Amino acid sequence: MTRGFVQISFGFVLTGLAMAQAPAARPQFEVASVKPNTSGTPNDRINGPLGGNRFAATNINLRLLITLAYNVKNFEISGGNGVVDTGRYDIEARAAEARPGEEQARLMLQALLADRFQLMVHRETKEVPVYVLVPVKGGAKLAEPKEGSCIKFDPASPPPPPTPGQPPPKFCGGFMMGPNTLRGGRISMKQFAEGLSNILGRPIIDKTGYTGTLDVALEFSQEGVDMVGLFGGAPFIVGKPPDDDTKPSIFTALQDQLGLKLESQKGPAQILVVDHAEKASEN
Repeated sequence: MTRGFVQISFGFVLTGLAMAQAPAARPQFEVASVKPNTSGTPNDRINGPLGGNRFAATNINLRLLITLAYNVKNFEISGGNGVVDTGRYDIEARAAEARPGEEQARLMLQALLADRFQLMVHRETKEVPVYVLVPVKGGAKLAEPKEGSCIKFDPASPPPPPTPGQPPPKFCGGFMMGPNTLRGGRISMKQFAEGLSNILGRPIIDKTGYTGTLDVALEFSQEGVDMVGLFGGAPFIVGKPPDDDTKPSIFTALQDQLGLKLESQKGPAQILVVDHAEKASEN
């Protein structure tokens, strides 16, 4: 992923309810390297989705690694005494299997975090503010997927990094988030709700009744947007990225562009509590 646009692909699957603390109970990467990144730049990158033979991350903080390992969003992480947001790391890890799959890769990453960061976590269910996503009175205005609107991702032959200043390619089954946009090709409503959840920093419950896939190109201003959710809670975010305030708020954009609205309610949500974390140990 590159800062300014966040590429998120292929909705990940939660691998378990219990957060066992012993890394030996989980599959592990065959080899792994964790090194501090002292570049001081705001640019971070994760090469490819989880599930392939190699996991590579550049200039990543622990919070973002936790979201990947445990399939949670930023606002679903509690605790950590600041360690989860301080320090940046470059990680190179390789699995023994050619393609272990997302579930195995998550478990391997959990083991790596337990080993190198002494990470210990547990889950709690709490009553929190949520949004319910529903159609407006006149009905939803959702675009059917168009032929050629997205690219099928091939993990065996991932595309090169995008040209600086240009958004990455739009993959089928994934979406991109930027300061003023959310775009997706052939995504499910569940994936769309997850994208909105990141943008707004609150759980979103889908009650649209829509069961197909859709193309989305939502344009909005940063009013009400959670930049931590968009960009990983980086300490480098001293202010918001440049905004296009000529665009409507995301709430208005949803109604006008997609015929959907968000209703504020309270509901139960699972929170991942960080019981203990340390700066990464040296290789």
